[in-house]
Amino acid sequence: MFSYLPNITLVMLFILSPAVGQESNDTTAVEEEGSSREMFTSVDVSYSQDKGNTDLLSLYYGLNFTLIGDLGPLKDTEFLFDFYRSDDQFDGEPFTDDQALTLKFDVWANQKFSPFLFFQKSFDNIIGLEDRVNFGLGGKVEVFGPLSVSYAILWETEDYLNSITMDYDSSLVDWYNYTDSTWWGEYDYVLTEFPDSLQDYYDWIPIDTTIDGVDYIYTDSSLVYADYYYTDSVLVGQEWMYTDSTEFATGGKSDPFFRHSIRPKFKIKLFDDNLVFDYRFYYKPKVDDWDDYLLEHELKISFATFHEALSLNFSYTDKYNARYDLLTNGGRKIFNPETGILFKEKDQSFVVGFSFMF
Repeated sequence: MFSYLPNITLVMLFILSPAVGQESNDTTAVEEEGSSREMFTSVDVSYSQDKGNTDLLSLYYGLNFTLIGDLGPLKDTEFLFDFYRSDDQFDGEPFTDDQALTLKFDVWANQKFSPFLFFQKSFDNIIGLEDRVNFGLGGKVEVFGPLSVSYAILWETEDYLNSITMDYDSSLVDWYNYTDSTWWGEYDYVLTEFPDSLQDYYDWIPIDTTIDGVDYIYTDSSLVYADYYYTDSVLVGQEWMYTDSTEFATGGKSDPFFRHSIRPKFKIKLFDDNLVFDYRFYYKPKVDDWDDYLLEHELKISFATFHEALSLNFSYTDKYNARYDLLTNGGRKIFNPETGILFKEKDQSFVVGFSFMF
Protein backbone atom coordinates (compact mmCIF):
# COMPACT_ATOMS: atom_id res chain seq x y z
CA MET A 1 0.00 0.00 0.00
CA PHE A 2 1.32 3.43 -0.95
CA SER A 3 1.02 6.13 1.67
CA TYR A 4 1.46 9.80 0.81
CA LEU A 5 2.56 11.87 3.77
CA PRO A 6 3.99 15.28 2.92
CA ASN A 7 5.36 17.23 5.84
CA ILE A 8 6.30 20.88 5.40
CA THR A 9 7.62 22.94 8.29
CA LEU A 10 8.77 26.54 7.95
CA VAL A 11 10.00 28.53 10.92
CA MET A 12 11.31 32.04 10.32
CA LEU A 13 12.71 34.49 12.83
CA PHE A 14 13.83 37.99 11.79
CA ILE A 15 15.55 40.35 14.16
CA LEU A 16 15.17 43.64 12.34
CA SER A 17 17.11 45.82 14.77
CA PRO A 18 19.57 45.44 17.70
CA ALA A 19 18.46 42.76 20.13
CA VAL A 20 17.06 43.79 23.48
CA GLY A 21 14.42 42.23 25.74
CA GLN A 22 10.72 43.06 25.82
CA GLU A 23 11.14 44.85 29.12
CA SER A 24 13.88 47.41 29.39
CA ASN A 25 15.15 46.07 32.70
CA ASP A 26 15.78 42.77 30.90
CA THR A 27 17.98 44.29 28.23
CA THR A 28 21.57 44.94 27.51
CA ALA A 29 21.90 48.53 26.33
CA VAL A 30 22.36 48.69 22.58
CA GLU A 31 22.26 52.33 21.59
CA GLU A 32 23.45 54.44 18.71
CA GLU A 33 25.74 57.28 19.66
CA GLY A 34 23.71 60.25 20.80
CA SER A 35 20.51 58.22 21.04
CA SER A 36 18.70 57.13 24.22
CA ARG A 37 16.26 54.79 22.49
CA GLU A 38 16.30 51.05 22.08
CA MET A 39 14.18 48.96 19.74
CA PHE A 40 13.38 45.29 19.50
CA THR A 41 11.46 43.80 16.60
CA SER A 42 10.74 40.14 15.92
CA VAL A 43 8.66 38.28 13.37
CA ASP A 44 7.67 34.64 13.83
CA VAL A 45 6.05 32.47 11.17
CA SER A 46 5.49 28.71 11.24
CA TYR A 47 3.57 26.40 8.92
CA SER A 48 3.14 22.65 9.18
CA GLN A 49 1.01 20.17 7.25
CA ASP A 50 0.66 16.39 7.47
CA LYS A 51 -1.57 14.26 5.24
CA GLY A 52 -2.22 10.55 5.09
CA ASN A 53 -2.48 8.62 8.34
CA THR A 54 -2.34 11.99 10.11
CA ASP A 55 -4.34 14.96 8.85
CA LEU A 56 -2.83 18.06 10.44
CA LEU A 57 -2.67 21.69 9.37
CA SER A 58 -0.94 24.26 11.59
CA LEU A 59 -0.30 27.95 11.01
CA TYR A 60 1.18 30.55 13.38
CA TYR A 61 2.50 34.04 12.79
CA GLY A 62 3.29 36.94 15.06
CA LEU A 63 4.90 40.37 15.22
CA ASN A 64 6.38 42.02 18.30
CA PHE A 65 7.77 45.56 18.39
CA THR A 66 9.09 47.31 21.50
CA LEU A 67 10.41 50.87 21.69
CA ILE A 68 12.14 51.97 24.88
CA GLY A 69 13.55 55.39 25.73
CA ASP A 70 12.75 59.05 26.29
CA LEU A 71 9.84 60.67 24.48
CA GLY A 72 10.16 64.41 24.92
CA PRO A 73 9.46 65.21 28.58
CA LEU A 74 8.34 61.62 29.21
CA LYS A 75 11.41 59.81 30.50
CA ASP A 76 12.00 56.07 30.41
CA THR A 77 8.89 55.22 28.38
CA GLU A 78 8.04 51.92 26.74
CA PHE A 79 5.76 51.31 23.78
CA LEU A 80 4.68 47.75 22.94
CA PHE A 81 2.96 46.43 19.83
CA ASP A 82 2.26 42.69 19.88
CA PHE A 83 0.19 40.60 17.47
CA TYR A 84 -0.18 36.85 16.96
CA ARG A 85 -2.50 34.45 15.15
CA SER A 86 -2.80 30.67 15.67
CA ASP A 87 -4.88 28.39 13.46
CA ASP A 88 -4.52 24.60 13.85
CA GLN A 89 -6.74 21.83 12.52
CA PHE A 90 -6.67 18.09 13.14
CA ASP A 91 -8.76 15.80 10.92
CA GLY A 92 -10.50 18.91 9.63
CA GLU A 93 -11.58 20.03 13.11
CA PRO A 94 -10.05 23.13 14.75
CA PHE A 95 -8.14 22.64 17.99
CA THR A 96 -6.47 26.06 18.08
CA ASP A 97 -8.11 29.18 16.65
CA ASP A 98 -7.15 32.38 18.45
CA GLN A 99 -5.74 35.83 17.80
CA ALA A 100 -4.71 38.85 19.88
CA LEU A 101 -3.57 42.42 19.22
CA THR A 102 -2.06 44.26 22.20
CA LEU A 103 -0.90 47.86 22.52
CA LYS A 104 0.71 49.25 25.69
CA PHE A 105 2.21 52.62 26.55
CA ASP A 106 4.15 52.63 29.82
CA VAL A 107 5.58 55.86 31.32
CA TRP A 108 8.60 55.58 33.68
CA ALA A 109 8.67 51.88 32.88
CA ASN A 110 11.55 51.03 35.22
CA GLN A 111 10.78 53.36 38.12
CA LYS A 112 9.17 52.60 41.47
CA PHE A 113 5.85 53.69 40.04
CA SER A 114 4.81 53.67 36.38
CA PRO A 115 1.38 54.53 34.92
CA PHE A 116 0.33 52.86 31.68
CA LEU A 117 -2.37 52.74 29.01
CA PHE A 118 -3.51 49.41 27.60
CA PHE A 119 -5.57 48.19 24.63
CA GLN A 120 -6.30 44.64 23.50
CA LYS A 121 -8.56 43.08 20.89
CA SER A 122 -8.70 39.27 20.79
CA PHE A 123 -10.75 36.17 20.09
CA ASP A 124 -10.51 32.46 20.93
CA ASN A 125 -13.04 30.38 19.03
CA ILE A 126 -12.13 27.17 20.86
CA ILE A 127 -13.71 28.53 24.04
CA GLY A 128 -16.53 30.26 22.19
CA LEU A 129 -15.07 33.77 22.52
CA GLU A 130 -15.70 35.45 19.18
CA ASP A 131 -14.48 38.91 20.20
CA ARG A 132 -13.17 40.71 23.29
CA VAL A 133 -12.12 44.38 23.41
CA ASN A 134 -10.29 45.96 26.38
CA PHE A 135 -9.30 49.55 27.09
CA GLY A 136 -7.35 50.04 30.29
CA LEU A 137 -5.71 52.64 32.51
CA GLY A 138 -3.53 51.59 35.41
CA GLY A 139 -0.23 51.67 37.22
CA LYS A 140 2.57 49.43 38.45
CA VAL A 141 4.23 49.66 41.88
CA GLU A 142 7.50 47.99 42.84
CA VAL A 143 6.99 46.34 46.22
CA PHE A 144 10.57 45.20 46.68
CA GLY A 145 13.29 44.09 44.30
CA PRO A 146 11.84 41.47 41.93
CA LEU A 147 8.23 41.78 43.19
CA SER A 148 5.81 44.28 41.71
CA VAL A 149 2.04 44.68 41.60
CA SER A 150 -0.02 46.40 38.94
CA TYR A 151 -3.67 47.38 38.80
CA ALA A 152 -5.82 48.55 35.91
CA ILE A 153 -9.47 49.35 35.38
CA LEU A 154 -10.67 47.93 32.07
CA TRP A 155 -13.57 49.00 29.87
CA GLU A 156 -14.61 45.83 28.09
CA THR A 157 -17.06 44.22 25.69
CA GLU A 158 -17.34 40.49 25.02
CA ASP A 159 -19.01 38.55 22.24
CA TYR A 160 -19.48 34.86 23.01
CA LEU A 161 -20.81 32.24 20.63
CA ASN A 162 -24.57 31.73 20.90
CA SER A 163 -24.56 28.46 22.84
CA ILE A 164 -26.82 25.98 24.60
CA THR A 165 -26.96 26.09 28.37
CA MET A 166 -28.46 23.39 30.59
CA ASP A 167 -29.95 24.47 33.91
CA TYR A 168 -30.47 21.23 35.78
CA ASP A 169 -30.65 19.22 38.94
CA SER A 170 -27.88 16.74 38.30
CA SER A 171 -26.09 13.84 39.91
CA LEU A 172 -22.71 12.41 39.08
CA VAL A 173 -22.88 8.70 38.24
CA ASP A 174 -20.05 6.25 37.70
CA TRP A 175 -20.28 3.83 34.81
CA TYR A 176 -18.76 0.39 35.37
CA ASN A 177 -17.77 -2.50 33.17
CA TYR A 178 -19.33 -5.38 35.09
CA THR A 179 -17.90 -8.89 34.90
CA ASP A 180 -18.59 -12.08 36.85
CA SER A 181 -22.02 -10.78 37.84
CA THR A 182 -24.71 -12.79 39.69
CA TRP A 183 -28.43 -12.05 39.40
CA TRP A 184 -30.67 -12.09 42.41
CA GLY A 185 -34.19 -10.87 43.10
CA GLU A 186 -37.35 -11.08 45.20
CA TYR A 187 -40.95 -11.91 44.24
CA ASP A 188 -44.30 -11.00 45.74
CA TYR A 189 -46.16 -14.33 45.68
CA VAL A 190 -49.92 -14.93 45.56
CA LEU A 191 -51.01 -18.30 47.04
CA THR A 192 -53.72 -20.32 45.31
CA GLU A 193 -55.27 -23.45 46.83
CA PHE A 194 -54.57 -26.60 44.81
CA PRO A 195 -57.16 -29.35 45.52
CA ASP A 196 -55.83 -32.89 46.08
CA SER A 197 -58.35 -34.23 43.55
CA LEU A 198 -56.49 -32.43 40.78
CA GLN A 199 -53.08 -33.70 41.74
CA ASP A 200 -53.74 -37.03 40.03
CA TYR A 201 -54.37 -35.24 36.72
CA TYR A 202 -51.73 -32.54 37.00
CA ASP A 203 -48.93 -34.36 38.72
CA TRP A 204 -46.44 -32.21 36.80
CA ILE A 205 -47.53 -29.14 38.79
CA PRO A 206 -45.32 -28.87 41.88
CA ILE A 207 -46.84 -28.14 45.26
CA ASP A 208 -45.01 -25.10 46.54
CA THR A 209 -46.16 -25.14 50.13
CA THR A 210 -48.65 -26.85 52.53
CA ILE A 211 -50.42 -24.85 55.21
CA ASP A 212 -52.65 -26.66 57.72
CA GLY A 213 -52.91 -29.67 55.41
CA VAL A 214 -53.88 -27.60 52.36
CA ASP A 215 -51.57 -27.57 49.32
CA TYR A 216 -50.82 -24.27 47.60
CA ILE A 217 -49.11 -23.19 44.43
CA TYR A 218 -47.73 -19.73 43.62
CA THR A 219 -49.64 -17.82 40.96
CA ASP A 220 -49.80 -14.21 39.76
CA SER A 221 -46.35 -13.60 41.12
CA SER A 222 -44.75 -10.23 40.43
CA LEU A 223 -41.12 -9.23 40.56
CA VAL A 224 -40.77 -6.54 43.19
CA TYR A 225 -37.00 -6.18 43.25
CA ALA A 226 -34.23 -7.46 41.07
CA ASP A 227 -30.62 -6.51 40.86
CA TYR A 228 -27.19 -7.86 40.11
CA TYR A 229 -24.50 -8.56 42.58
CA TYR A 230 -21.50 -7.14 40.77
CA THR A 231 -18.08 -8.61 41.30
CA ASP A 232 -14.76 -7.91 39.66
CA SER A 233 -16.08 -4.46 38.56
CA VAL A 234 -13.94 -1.97 36.65
CA LEU A 235 -14.59 1.80 36.58
CA VAL A 236 -14.59 2.88 32.96
CA GLY A 237 -15.74 6.51 33.18
CA GLN A 238 -17.72 9.25 34.80
CA GLU A 239 -20.39 11.50 33.36
CA TRP A 240 -23.23 13.75 34.43
CA MET A 241 -26.81 12.52 34.46
CA TYR A 242 -29.14 15.49 33.96
CA THR A 243 -32.58 15.59 35.54
CA ASP A 244 -35.19 18.33 35.42
CA SER A 245 -33.10 20.04 32.74
CA THR A 246 -34.06 23.35 31.19
CA GLU A 247 -32.41 24.37 27.94
CA PHE A 248 -31.92 28.02 27.03
CA ALA A 249 -29.64 30.09 24.83
CA THR A 250 -26.67 32.07 26.09
CA GLY A 251 -23.99 34.21 24.48
CA GLY A 252 -24.02 37.09 22.05
CA LYS A 253 -22.42 40.50 22.40
CA SER A 254 -22.43 42.00 25.87
CA ASP A 255 -23.12 45.57 26.86
CA PRO A 256 -19.95 47.47 27.86
CA PHE A 257 -18.86 46.77 31.43
CA PHE A 258 -15.88 47.39 33.71
CA ARG A 259 -13.38 44.82 34.91
CA HIS A 260 -10.60 44.96 37.50
CA SER A 261 -7.17 43.70 36.48
CA ILE A 262 -4.78 42.82 39.31
CA ARG A 263 -1.36 41.44 38.39
CA PRO A 264 1.38 40.48 40.87
CA LYS A 265 4.70 39.69 39.18
CA PHE A 266 7.90 38.11 40.49
CA LYS A 267 10.92 38.33 38.23
CA ILE A 268 14.50 37.57 39.14
CA LYS A 269 17.78 37.09 37.29
CA LEU A 270 20.54 34.83 38.53
CA PHE A 271 24.07 33.81 37.54
CA ASP A 272 24.95 37.02 35.70
CA ASP A 273 21.53 37.12 34.00
CA ASN A 274 22.02 33.64 32.54
CA LEU A 275 18.91 32.37 34.34
CA VAL A 276 15.69 34.40 34.23
CA PHE A 277 12.65 33.36 36.28
CA ASP A 278 9.43 35.27 35.50
CA TYR A 279 6.13 34.39 37.22
CA ARG A 280 2.96 36.47 37.13
CA PHE A 281 -0.77 35.95 37.37
CA TYR A 282 -3.75 38.04 36.32
CA TYR A 283 -6.96 38.20 38.34
CA LYS A 284 -9.76 39.94 36.42
CA PRO A 285 -13.18 40.03 38.12
CA LYS A 286 -16.06 42.09 36.83
CA VAL A 287 -16.61 45.23 38.88
CA ASP A 288 -20.27 44.42 39.54
CA ASP A 289 -19.90 40.62 39.86
CA TRP A 290 -16.76 39.24 41.48
CA ASP A 291 -17.95 35.66 40.90
CA ASP A 292 -17.51 36.23 37.15
CA TYR A 293 -13.77 36.45 36.63
CA LEU A 294 -10.78 35.43 34.52
CA LEU A 295 -7.59 34.04 36.08
CA GLU A 296 -4.33 33.35 34.32
CA HIS A 297 -1.04 31.99 35.67
CA GLU A 298 2.05 32.48 33.54
CA LEU A 299 5.55 31.13 34.19
CA LYS A 300 8.58 31.68 31.96
CA ILE A 301 12.07 30.32 32.62
CA SER A 302 15.01 31.09 30.34
CA PHE A 303 18.49 29.53 30.47
CA ALA A 304 21.46 30.92 28.58
CA THR A 305 23.48 28.17 26.88
CA PHE A 306 27.12 27.86 25.84
CA HIS A 307 26.46 30.51 23.18
CA GLU A 308 25.35 33.92 24.44
CA ALA A 309 22.78 34.30 21.65
CA LEU A 310 21.20 30.88 22.20
CA SER A 311 18.81 30.25 25.10
CA LEU A 312 16.55 27.44 26.29
CA ASN A 313 13.04 28.58 27.21
CA PHE A 314 10.24 27.02 29.25
CA SER A 315 6.74 28.49 29.25
CA TYR A 316 3.67 27.38 31.20
CA THR A 317 0.22 28.98 31.28
CA ASP A 318 -2.94 28.05 33.15
CA LYS A 319 -6.12 29.92 32.17
CA TYR A 320 -9.44 29.80 34.01
CA ASN A 321 -12.82 31.25 32.99
CA ALA A 322 -15.55 31.27 35.66
CA ARG A 323 -18.17 31.48 32.89
CA TYR A 324 -17.82 27.74 32.31
CA ASP A 325 -17.41 26.57 35.91
CA LEU A 326 -20.35 24.49 37.14
CA LEU A 327 -19.82 25.41 40.79
CA THR A 328 -19.62 29.19 40.27
CA ASN A 329 -22.22 29.42 37.51
CA GLY A 330 -25.36 28.35 39.35
CA GLY A 331 -25.15 24.70 38.29
CA ARG A 332 -25.09 25.49 34.57
CA LYS A 333 -23.00 23.93 31.85
CA ILE A 334 -22.59 25.57 28.44
CA PHE A 335 -22.42 23.39 25.34
CA ASN A 336 -20.84 24.17 21.99
CA PRO A 337 -23.89 24.09 19.67
CA GLU A 338 -21.76 22.90 16.75
CA THR A 339 -20.19 19.90 18.49
CA GLY A 340 -22.46 19.29 21.51
CA ILE A 341 -19.35 19.23 23.73
CA LEU A 342 -19.19 21.07 27.04
CA PHE A 343 -16.94 24.10 27.23
CA LYS A 344 -14.34 23.58 29.96
CA GLU A 345 -13.38 26.23 32.47
CA LYS A 346 -9.60 25.62 32.39
CA ASP A 347 -6.91 25.48 29.71
CA GLN A 348 -3.25 24.63 30.27
CA SER A 349 -0.23 24.92 28.00
CA PHE A 350 3.42 23.90 28.36
CA VAL A 351 6.04 24.80 25.76
CA VAL A 352 9.78 24.07 25.57
CA GLY A 353 11.92 25.68 22.90
CA PHE A 354 15.12 27.41 21.86
CA SER A 355 15.59 31.00 20.77
CA PHE A 356 18.50 32.39 18.81
CA MET A 357 19.15 36.11 18.50
CA PHE A 358 21.54 37.68 16.03
